[in-house]
Amino acid sequence: MFKFNFKVEADTSEDPEAVKSAIFSNEGNSEPESENTKNIDWYQAEKVKPIDNIISTLDFYELNAKEMDVGNTKIRHLVAGFLLDDIKAQTHLENLDIRKSEENHSDLIAGVYEGGAKIWECTESLLVYLSEKHEDSFWKDKRVLDLGCGSGLLGIYAMKHGARVDFQDYNKDVLEYITYPNVLLNLDESLTDDGKLQFLDKHTSLYAGDWAHFTQLTKEVEKYDLILTSETIYNIENQQKLLETFAGRLKPDGIILVAAKSHYFGVGGGLEQFSEKIKLENVFRCENVWQADDNLKRGILQLKFQ
Repeated sequence: MFKFNFKVEADTSEDPEAVKSAIFSNEGNSEPESENTKNIDWYQAEKVKPIDNIISTLDFYELNAKEMDVGNTKIRHLVAGFLLDDIKAQTHLENLDIRKSEENHSDLIAGVYEGGAKIWECTESLLVYLSEKHEDSFWKDKRVLDLGCGSGLLGIYAMKHGARVDFQDYNKDVLEYITYPNVLLNLDESLTDDGKLQFLDKHTSLYAGDWAHFTQLTKEVEKYDLILTSETIYNIENQQKLLETFAGRLKPDGIILVAAKSHYFGVGGGLEQFSEKIKLENVFRCENVWQADDNLKRGILQLKFQ
């Protein structure tokens, strides 16, 4: 695991896009991996394309989609229960990680499945925050990354307001069978089938795999103005990779918004613990910009480079 101990220093002689990026190296000081993670063979990162029959099944998706109001914006998305039942009914999809999670009755199988089929509470909180915080004009021409995207609702919200959005999730299955259909459900209805595929090809990219591998895979890709992520800090042992990804993929003047619960029982991570880690590393400035008033304690952190 990488030690997050690099310093950020502005140098006018350097390319501004190269300033404030992480140094990825296995040399030097490193943190020991725990028994829970050292034997996990994390998925390598890869760029994911739509499955061949995605357009032909779009009508079926539309009949089983749900509509969500976020401020004045409507977002359509597949219902997870319907989707999982459909996947289980197709015998040729028996090896999908989504299916394995359902058969194991678990939202989390370390190194195999990371809960992407479910829309978590903090995602809805961050959507509301975005709708209340930013005018529609804020998103125009922004480059946005929906990191750990799952259903992709955060990125879809940004996309519907004019941002150029990329989506990343650990599981390729999630991107193929949940994220891509949800993106298609929210495209301009006047587009032809070919037009929708062309839009996907020109205006968005989807990536699967481990965060460290993703950062390396996309190191030549333009960095992001805004990184949105929800419910991704629950595993303390993966937080280092998450912070390295933030540092490697964010523009020098970019913003990160992290939505999470105050504490994740059974795994140890949470907003308070994560905030302290950020402060100790002294790479990002961290501000708590929103907190829930109800019994489910959760909040939103805003990160910027020091």
